[in-house]
Amino acid sequence: MEKTTRERLLDAGLILLGRQGFRTWSTRAAEDLAGMPHGSARHHFINQRGMIGAMVQHLVELDLPREGETPTDQIRRWLSTDAECTRARYELVAASMHDDDLAADLVLGRDRFVESLVGLGMDSTDAREVVSALDGHVLDAVLRRRDAATAAADVDRIIGRFFKH
Repeated sequence: MEKTTRERLLDAGLILLGRQGFRTWSTRAAEDLAGMPHGSARHHFINQRGMIGAMVQHLVELDLPREGETPTDQIRRWLSTDAECTRARYELVAASMHDDDLAADLVLGRDRFVESLVGLGMDSTDAREVVSALDGHVLDAVLRRRDAATAAADVDRIIGRFFKH
């Protein structure tokens, strides 16, 4: 299925944010990467803040487990095919230190990850702790530039400490 202009802009925005960080990120650069004419982002998102908010929502959707995907598969994806989006997530987390609305949007995304673990049968308190532990694990893997397979190998052990069968 072909992506809409809006989705292409959001994907490009996240890729650029993950590659370059906020210092050099721009809606114009996202338009260029998406192959869209200048002004497309303004048409779809009104301004840069609107695009960033939409990128967070898009990232939350991309981060959720896919059909039949285990948490380990999900983390492996975050560190391999979705690595630029994962780096973009941490750029957004850093930016949220000075932006309460952005922080609230990111918390909602984390809560959806918690809900996915609760859906697998995990206690909600344990699920919140697992999400925090996995977030730290993923951040550590990104910072150390660990390969996805090595980083994902520890995920089952981390989850196993909390999962009640």
